[in-house]
Amino acid sequence: MIQLYRNRVAITPIFDRDTSASGRIIIPEEARDRCDQGIVKYIGPEVRDLKIGDYVLFSGYSGDMVRLEDEGKLIIMPETQVQCVLLEPPTIEVPGLYHRDASSGEYFPATSEQAFELIAEAYTHSGHAYQVHGPRRNEYENV
Repeated sequence: MIQLYRNRVAITPIFDRDTSASGRIIIPEEARDRCDQGIVKYIGPEVRDLKIGDYVLFSGYSGDMVRLEDEGKLIIMPETQVQCVLLEPPTIEVPGLYHRDASSGEYFPATSEQAFELIAEAYTHSGHAYQVHGPRRNEYENV
């Protein structure tokens, strides 16, 4: 949990994919665009136009990226550096998966990208990660 001052917002970044659409070409970090979108996770006391859960766009050069142990990556910036709020949800919300605002206790839905990111990170750190090559057969497909 963090406490923001004045008109600051903390945004959970949504990064572009690091592979091509086919999944076969890995795009190096130097060639990827800077993160320019995310979901508002925390707001300061003087924030007027944004609310927790807003999907926002901002300049890829604005704000400060921080990584906190319990929060993951956050981009902290003044509210005035946010360019716009997208009114339509960008992705499918995952039923039953929510973020919780630690200060107010309010919940807001998580997106499928966030769910996959959490699953991938947990799987990677579990020590059981492996890479599957080619299509995987279902052992029950011939039953």
